[in-house]
Amino acid sequence: MPAEAPLSLFFRNGGIPVMHTSARAAATTTTTVAAPAIHAQTFNHNFLADVRIDHGPRDLYARLFLRGDTMLRERGINLTFAPLEELLEVNRRNSDSWRSLLPIFNVEDGGFADENGFCLLARTSSGQVVAAQAARIYDLTGTSFKDETESLKLFYPDPDAQRHPGEQIVVTAPSASTITGPTTFSGAVWYHPSMRKQGLTSILPRITKALSQTRWDTDITLSFMAEEVVKAGTAPRTGYAHVEWAIDLIETPVSPGTVHSALIWSNRDELVDYFSGLLAPRDTKVDPVVHHRTA
Repeated sequence: MPAEAPLSLFFRNGGIPVMHTSARAAATTTTTVAAPAIHAQTFNHNFLADVRIDHGPRDLYARLFLRGDTMLRERGINLTFAPLEELLEVNRRNSDSWRSLLPIFNVEDGGFADENGFCLLARTSSGQVVAAQAARIYDLTGTSFKDETESLKLFYPDPDAQRHPGEQIVVTAPSASTITGPTTFSGAVWYHPSMRKQGLTSILPRITKALSQTRWDTDITLSFMAEEVVKAGTAPRTGYAHVEWAIDLIETPVSPGTVHSALIWSNRDELVDYFSGLLAPRDTKVDPVVHHRTA
């Protein structure tokens, strides 16, 4: 696989992506599914074939996606969009190194669907999945992140019927009560133990969050992060400018007992600064035609 993939982020009038020849050939033999802000989403080949920049600084995002893909290919990794069911399967196959998915990203009982989210899987040349990321949008208009979380509506379509015995979430993070409107929850983060010194934490979170922004253009992107992970300094490395205590997950499917977590979040401008951190001043040059085509 060549180190530098050709740019697949060009668009004809009306938003139809112009794919590289090899990507177009692969797309004819793979399953497709319609999804907001992604035209004929295809699986099992490189994610660049499905990227459509609907929102945000087009030049920055195009350079970021190309740079991220190049860095992954240099590590022998191909990043693809994947069916949401496959995210759950991969999670279950790797229970020795990955906690159970939050219901937020569980397609079986959490309301995770193509209409509100996507997942990315990173694969080696042999097809082994070695990393995962996902994102989901919530419309918190008329409510707040605190209310939706403590009521467990963040987790379940029908919390009263679906909650586990003793399950509850206690939110004391100050900003949780002020976060409202369309909001992105980014998570389902996992790296195979063999990949944990490959620098993926500087690449994949940027790609996932940038894809979320180009697709949904939300002002706030957030997640939960367990205390031990926060103490390891992971929050800023994965794009979160704010760490607030606390989100206590009690008897949830993630783990028995209480998982003491932080609310981690960034706004749109803070994410743009974070994305720029992957790009050197003399980075990959993007064909100027990208500036004359719209999604």
